[in-house]
Amino acid sequence: MANGEPKSYSSNLQLALTILGTVTGMIILIIGITMASRYAPKPQQQPLILKIHSITMSGLNVSCFLTETRWNVTVLFANWNSMLEMSIHSFESSLYYNYSNPISCVVVEAMHLGPKKQRLVEMQFNRAQCGEEQPYVDDWVLERIRKDEIKGEMSFVVGMKLRVSYRTGILGWDYDLNPHCPKLDMQLVPSTGNGGIIFDHPKICLVPL
Repeated sequence: MANGEPKSYSSNLQLALTILGTVTGMIILIIGITMASRYAPKPQQQPLILKIHSITMSGLNVSCFLTETRWNVTVLFANWNSMLEMSIHSFESSLYYNYSNPISCVVVEAMHLGPKKQRLVEMQFNRAQCGEEQPYVDDWVLERIRKDEIKGEMSFVVGMKLRVSYRTGILGWDYDLNPHCPKLDMQLVPSTGNGGIIFDHPKICLVPL
């Protein structure tokens, strides 16, 4: 009996530790799932807000295939969430004539937005930003741009593909986002190749999660 008692005690201790470890693991798992469910970004509560405040253009020259043209688009990146930190990875944005014809590029540096923080970014589009492979612009697109220049008005669309990381404490979520930005209508100064507009009400880009 004396020899059996230590073995029995050891077995009971191992069983108790196993049960304790299992229960502890389940509690941690439940807490983790609860926390993730509570703080994870939700489609109806996207933390990221994008607003376009202005667009300007200079040096429009269709004869040079737009190689000398510059566009500056001022965009507000905002994090309205009071708990989540947000990191937006470096990304390339394209500028489209109307909706489907890319004409220029810009590379935007990575940025961090703490809870309830925002940053105003000036996106400077020019064909040099596109690197060696630049957007091909069809002749018919150039002709339409030439006609719009004569009319004194043009429309552009900003396209973005974002990699965004949300964090709170040890929890984190990564998303690939494709914002949908509205058309930007602008007026040109006759015979200058320049134009622009500051919107009275910023143009809001929809950011599906």
